[in-house]
Amino acid sequence: MSETPKTEQPAKASELAGAFELFVEASQALEQQYATLSRKVEDLSADLVQANDRLTVLLNALPAAVVLIENDLISHYNQAAAQLINGLQTGTPWHTPSSWRPGNGPDEYHLNTPSGTRTLQAQRVQDGQRSVIQIQDITANLRTLEESERVDRLAAMGKMSAGIAHQLRTPLSTALLYSSHLCTPDLGAEDRVNFAQKLQNQLVHLEKMAGEMLQFVRARPQKTQIIALDELVQEAMQTLEGLSQSKKAVIQAELNAADCLVSVERPSVVSALVAILENAIQHSSDGQTIHVRTQADHLRGMLTIEDNGPGIASDMLPRLFEPFATNRVTGTGLGLAIAQNAIRSHRGEINVQNKAEGGALFTVALPSMANL
Repeated sequence: MSETPKTEQPAKASELAGAFELFVEASQALEQQYATLSRKVEDLSADLVQANDRLTVLLNALPAAVVLIENDLISHYNQAAAQLINGLQTGTPWHTPSSWRPGNGPDEYHLNTPSGTRTLQAQRVQDGQRSVIQIQDITANLRTLEESERVDRLAAMGKMSAGIAHQLRTPLSTALLYSSHLCTPDLGAEDRVNFAQKLQNQLVHLEKMAGEMLQFVRARPQKTQIIALDELVQEAMQTLEGLSQSKKAVIQAELNAADCLVSVERPSVVSALVAILENAIQHSSDGQTIHVRTQADHLRGMLTIEDNGPGIASDMLPRLFEPFATNRVTGTGLGLAIAQNAIRSHRGEINVQNKAEGGALFTVALPSMANL
């Protein structure tokens, strides 16, 4: 059995000692790095706590309700959101509260409270897996807007007071004339019936005009329902089937907004569309085609009504939607004014222009429904 030379033993011991020293140095370096990382983690944790505190203070300082969503879960919300939405908790999925009913616009909801119905506007901003939902109570703003619009309509009626007097005086004078004939003692039975019918026609005309004036100054829609835009357009076209047949006008429809839902007061919007379609039919010649088209995106539904008539006179175009603005002998001039009020009261828009090749083009836009 061989023996290790004595000269090799000190060399191995020296190598082991050197390796141990390197191990110690590496361990110390690792300890220092770990300590440094620990301090950085502590600093970052402290910064994160401060950032969360600042975020909480900022969120609570906001007057609107704010909910932060990360990976489809609620991560933060402020006090205004907690007061507005019962049962709100972090770490739970976000769902639109079942007590919220869709409003008139894509970001609006109605909420019943003991003090009355409140209107909320909820807007969501998406950034990757994170999103922010801001909820504001716009009830007071809408009431202010409603009152402003009502004052504007009353002011418009005031400016048109002379026109109102003229519109009422003509049928009223005619009715008085017919009633005076009815008072004639020796009036024959046939003439009496004839004058009575004419008197009735004038009174019906007066009643219709008074109703249209009241409709012109009426407030915002109250009883709304969610309905497809195409269904509203179809109902308006069906209402005018008799008139279009008598005028021999052809209504060609391209309805592409079956999935576009709008929250509207159905009778008032249908009446507005009827007024626009009736205007197109009245100004069309026999056999001419009226094009009706709908289309939609996630924000609004669009309706265009295009006729091939003579177009709108240049002096009439700027005031077409004003009360009593008409060049028709039998018209009251309130139909398009009421239509504009109805569309605007639903946060929509209505515009008109003459086409280069002749005829008029009406465009109606209504906000469509969308969910958070």
